[in-house]
Amino acid sequence: MISIDLESRSATDLITDGAYNYASCPSTEIIVMCYSVDGGDVQTWHPGEPVPSHFNNCYPHRYYAFNAAFERLMWDYIMTPDHGFPVIALEQWRCSMFMSRTNNLPGALGNAARCLGIPDQKSQRGKALIKLLCVPMADGTFNKGPELLAEMDDYCVADVKAEMGVQGMLREPTDEEWSDYYANERINDRGVYIDRELCEAAQIYASEEEAELIGVIEEVTEGVVTKARGEKLKEWVVERLTKEQEKLLVKYRDGKKMLSLDKFNRSRLLALEELDPDVRDVVEASDFAQKSSVGKFKAMSRRADPVDLRVRGAFLCNGASQSGRFSSKGLQLHNFTRIVMDDPMEVRADFLDEIMAEDITDYFGMPIMTILSRMLRPALIPQPGNVFLVSDWSAIEGRVAPWLCDDVMGEQKLDLYRNDEPVYEITAAATFRCAVEDVTKDQRQVGKVQELAFGFGGGKGAYMAMARNYGMSATDAEADRYKDAWRRVNPWAQKIWADIERASKLAVSNPTREYKVGRLTYVAFEGILCGGTTLFCILPDDRLLTYPDARIEQVETPWGEMRPALTALRAAFVPKATEKEWPRTNLWGGLLMENATQGTAASLLRYAVREAEFEGLQIVFHVHDELVVEAGERTHQNIKDELHGIMNTAPAWAPGLPLKADVDVMTRYGK
Repeated sequence: MISIDLESRSATDLITDGAYNYASCPSTEIIVMCYSVDGGDVQTWHPGEPVPSHFNNCYPHRYYAFNAAFERLMWDYIMTPDHGFPVIALEQWRCSMFMSRTNNLPGALGNAARCLGIPDQKSQRGKALIKLLCVPMADGTFNKGPELLAEMDDYCVADVKAEMGVQGMLREPTDEEWSDYYANERINDRGVYIDRELCEAAQIYASEEEAELIGVIEEVTEGVVTKARGEKLKEWVVERLTKEQEKLLVKYRDGKKMLSLDKFNRSRLLALEELDPDVRDVVEASDFAQKSSVGKFKAMSRRADPVDLRVRGAFLCNGASQSGRFSSKGLQLHNFTRIVMDDPMEVRADFLDEIMAEDITDYFGMPIMTILSRMLRPALIPQPGNVFLVSDWSAIEGRVAPWLCDDVMGEQKLDLYRNDEPVYEITAAATFRCAVEDVTKDQRQVGKVQELAFGFGGGKGAYMAMARNYGMSATDAEADRYKDAWRRVNPWAQKIWADIERASKLAVSNPTREYKVGRLTYVAFEGILCGGTTLFCILPDDRLLTYPDARIEQVETPWGEMRPALTALRAAFVPKATEKEWPRTNLWGGLLMENATQGTAASLLRYAVREAEFEGLQIVFHVHDELVVEAGERTHQNIKDELHGIMNTAPAWAPGLPLKADVDVMTRYGK
């Protein structure tokens, strides 16, 4: 085992242009490599020195690095061709960042080391050194001061020690989990082709619109607020809310009450009919401005390979550490709206013809920011002569959740899917106490939002936020009534929420003893990861969801009552430098059920990716529960049939799970 860290410099910006463009840029060069063999002393190598003997025969070794994708690319583009190091195959790399996320711990080295409390912490000098040595100076040259370079050597040594310390405390992923990681890296290497002309034209409109929205905020607030986000904007809004309205912004973090104007809470405010008009204008302008269409189009253009126009490196395996779902980076493709313009080519032509934004808005009858957000997906296209084959599971979480119950009530819900029954209409009929055939279009939409909002213990707030995404609204009383109706016809849900919460608490109180709930198993062990007790949820495919440092402690509820609750470390939130305690989160039945459901859905997608890769299908990206394969326009039919078979066949560990997925042929993503 060899642990590696590389430090480098380049005229290319790693953050904005991405690791692939950075590694392949002719200006990129290595400053120092530090490495340790089998946990021994850390050694350094500099360009011009002989290849260390440990690297003369690469084949037997495993190479560990934090965010190994970067080291792998630097190795392929620079270390092997420029410095004579042997080739290292993809399957020989081990990513300790992936390991950390698999253990539901932070994805940044410094945060992981701090959370785990290892002796060798990441040096705080790194950011300053990178600014001084790795970024070109004003004249385009690099600072090569000997004292600073010596400091960089020390910094690199410290990173390797921190990486080894983190690795030593983590559960090693299984062979299957490593297979998922490698499959994801092959997808990252393949990349996806973009419509650069569309991206560059769209940026002009997006920048103009963002400036106009900030102008609206400045005008309405009389210059008090000059940005589309931040504390000043939140304070201005809160001052103009009623006490009841302010409650919609309340969130609890680490047991502390706070006010948040995040996307979810903005939706809740905008769903109110009686909201002050000025507040509505400001919140709407902020909401539109934060759609970040300009940033996404810019990211597509900058991250595209200048030769073949493919964006690479867009995905993280196990990016969502609580469930193991994939996440997107750089492009943030998972945040693209699903809704696309009816005729993207018409909009594209208007953009390229530089039609005035107000004329485009008038013609399509919607704000330019909405049009732009609906053109994000169509900016991803297959290579000329190819098509996209797009397959998305229907209602995957709605199917997985009752399947996990493994009981009669859950099976009754699953039978609706097996028999291809109209689930939304059935839910609406139960809510409005009418026959299924008499359900109106509007009532069906209520049924759809009920199915999406209430599966994991969500209340009226969850319904109202979800409803707004579909252009709907509801009063508090109506949302409460819809919640009660959904729970009445889905008794399996409340039962498994309660059973999971009980089982997880029992597991933490009785380490090593297993507690089975439906197709899930909860078990806890003492003295691993961050100390204390670590709770595990064993999914049906035997993959683990991890809750480090789980405890049962007294927590204040939103209504002011103190009660015993299960809590665990919250990897996604980082404490201030002065704080010693890591942020914690409450684990209740609905949340644990959501994690298990999304985790099982993630396992299904991982399985489908492995199967597709094994069959030679060229996956170019995936979004939530959807796979996108690129294939030849004239030869895609057989591949389409293969993809259909993969997506509609449950793995051996999921007997009785009714999957349903169609395969659409697209010449532009979303259409």
